[in-house]
Amino acid sequence: MTTEAVYFGLLGPLDIRCAARQIPLGAGRQRSVLALMLLQTNQEVTVESLIKRLWDGEPPGGARNAVQAYVARLRRTLREATGTDHLIRSGPGGYALTVPDDTVDLTRFRSRTAVAERCLARGELGLAARNFTESLSLWRGAALQDVPCETLQRDEAPALEDERLHVVERLCDLDLMQGAAANALSVLRGVVAERPLRERPWCQLITALCQCGRRAEALTAYHDIAQLLYAELGVEPGPDLRTVHQCLLDDVDIEWPPARDRIPQARPAAQAPWAEPRQLPCGPAELAGREAAEEQAVRLLGTPTAAGTVPVVVLTGAPGCGKTALAVRVAHRLAARFPDGQMFLPLAAPDGAPRDADDLLADALHATGLTATGDGQGCVPPGAMARSSLLRARLAGRRVLLVLDNAGDPAQVTPLLPGELGCAVLVTARTELPELTAFHGAHRMPLDCLEPGASLDLLARIVGRDRVATESEAAAELAAECGHLPLALCTAAANLASHRFSSFRAYANRLRTGDRLTLLSLGGGAGGPADGGGCAVRTAFEHSYRALPVPARRLFRLLGAAHLPETGTEAVAALADLPVEEAAGYVQRLAAAHLVTETARGRLRLPGLLRDYAAERARAEDDPEQLRAARARLVCWYASRTAAAVRACLAVPKRTSAAFTGSRQAGEWLESEAANLAALSRWTDGHGPQDAAVLFPEGARWRSPGAGSDGAA
Repeated sequence: MTTEAVYFGLLGPLDIRCAARQIPLGAGRQRSVLALMLLQTNQEVTVESLIKRLWDGEPPGGARNAVQAYVARLRRTLREATGTDHLIRSGPGGYALTVPDDTVDLTRFRSRTAVAERCLARGELGLAARNFTESLSLWRGAALQDVPCETLQRDEAPALEDERLHVVERLCDLDLMQGAAANALSVLRGVVAERPLRERPWCQLITALCQCGRRAEALTAYHDIAQLLYAELGVEPGPDLRTVHQCLLDDVDIEWPPARDRIPQARPAAQAPWAEPRQLPCGPAELAGREAAEEQAVRLLGTPTAAGTVPVVVLTGAPGCGKTALAVRVAHRLAARFPDGQMFLPLAAPDGAPRDADDLLADALHATGLTATGDGQGCVPPGAMARSSLLRARLAGRRVLLVLDNAGDPAQVTPLLPGELGCAVLVTARTELPELTAFHGAHRMPLDCLEPGASLDLLARIVGRDRVATESEAAAELAAECGHLPLALCTAAANLASHRFSSFRAYANRLRTGDRLTLLSLGGGAGGPADGGGCAVRTAFEHSYRALPVPARRLFRLLGAAHLPETGTEAVAALADLPVEEAAGYVQRLAAAHLVTETARGRLRLPGLLRDYAAERARAEDDPEQLRAARARLVCWYASRTAAAVRACLAVPKRTSAAFTGSRQAGEWLESEAANLAALSRWTDGHGPQDAAVLFPEGARWRSPGAGSDGAA
């Protein structure tokens, strides 16, 4: 059974239906967990957040285990009812309910409301009313009414009710604008009784009474709300109420909506004509292994968000992983949904340096139709603040997709963000941009290297499926030598398609034994190492590398020169001769720039091509003696730690080390470091200390006491 057959209801009693059949839910906190995930559909809800909301900041000792149990029960309930086990996804820090947006009534309500607002902004009143009515029809009662969670009832339920009342008020606005005041009256009396201190419904009620010729009742209504505001809050009526009251006193018609809310103001007329930018570059001919990411980005960017925000998606990943190619593909698919234009703004200069925000804003304004810089009408004003404000004004009421390519800093992105519904923003970034998620609700989508099957598919699409099928084993080896990196694979495929290499086998052998970065330039490095300047892979790495602070660059080079499969932060600190905390900070910078990867066990790894590049930079920038000294520090650290681990495994009481709490921990460390110790043993044989040359091979062969009868191989 597919997830499309499942429907989730929050706007009333908590409800799950599958093929029109209601799914029974457990009581208590299990319902609260489901409600919390539904409020953030398709976004990870952290365990810490669940604990905080479920117990209102005072959790019991076993709260984390309890949350895991609630989620497990929900999974079982959904699996038994729907036949699928993929609705609740576990993430690194929590859980996400992954379902199509149109299967959750809250998301559908917000989507229809956003469509109605856009129709209203365009003056399509009948279509706006129809969409507002459809959004209200999704409500079955008070939201979250049967969810026994104090924080949800205190924080979320009133906010959802405000969203509902906003739509009710919008429908009343349309009735008043179209001369149907009697329709509005029947609704507004109930609204003011339910929310007596909410001023706008009172304004609407007074206007409706006036339009129906009931001026005396309108004056009575004004005095009622004025007395109520003074008695309850000690304040006078607001400007809109005072305006309608003055109209009653002057016996003039009340114009609705109030002047400051009138729709024509959403698009200033004193500016230059709109240019409808069409800036998307040509999309990639071939894009393999990104189908799921493509669908997710299309869905996120096409889903309306809350008022005052726009959908923002940030594609991040290692240099050369195909962020821009995917962004362009997604933008072309969405172009029809954004008829007022699609902008494509490169946020980095050709050399990879981040461009100034002032220049980016000027480019964006020129794209909308402004043609000059100065103080006159139709000109781009000086200063980033004025330009950002003008860009928001130019985008207001329009449907434009902005593709911001190769962002290096959130300060480049935030001035370009639209301020109203209707637009969407797709960002590609060489580093993590957590500020966009924290302050603008951006959805971060990290891209990894391709799976082996997708790598072969990409090669086949460019070189030809018959040729790949004929040399399938060699093609798989070539893909592995390319690190399954899309940019490297496309370059290799281009070299094969142009017959610069006679076969997959010949090319894979050359990559295995030669300078891979140079061989992965267009032309296959036919001109020798000097030809490597045209290597797109090297250039992509270079841009991310140059954006790092100097100490992080040094650490990156040292990791390349060390040539270890993977290692921990303490070993990295020894290699760089830094305190562990400082080294950990630079490691985080490298990980955020996707120049290193962190394994599930928290260890650090340099992927193959990046290791080649790091070693190349070390040879070019570092003194050989300094590199040997760094390698010696690493060898000494590993020698000391290995000796301590072996002593702990053998339970030798003399000179015990505080590094390990017991033989099991020491054995596990030896197992995790076996590949590193083997690599170091090869290097120290003939180069390093004799005791290390003997110790490392023995340590590499060690097994934890739980792995065998005598604790050693």
